[in-house]
Amino acid sequence: MSAPQPDWALVHRELRRRNVTLMLLWEEYCDSKSDSFSYSWFCERYREWAGRLKPTLRQVHVAGEKLFVDYSGHTMEVVDGLSGEVHSTQIFVAVLGAS
Repeated sequence: MSAPQPDWALVHRELRRRNVTLMLLWEEYCDSKSDSFSYSWFCERYREWAGRLKPTLRQVHVAGEKLFVDYSGHTMEVVDGLSGEVHSTQIFVAVLGAS
């Protein structure tokens, strides 16, 4: 391999940011290197690198005891069927701990 490897730790951190995808990071990598690799190679190498991290966080919950709630972070528009007025809304997510 003649082209330098991407900084996989940086790729991993960047993927945590909102609306950042592997495709976007690969395009940036290609823009910065004249002899870059294919998108499939980029994805395979990242998955190999990330597979070695093995992060785990075990949580034990009694069924029905806890409910976890959050907002998805994205908004959407809902149109009132009677008036035609457009409202901006948040998406609310909830899940039972043992589900």
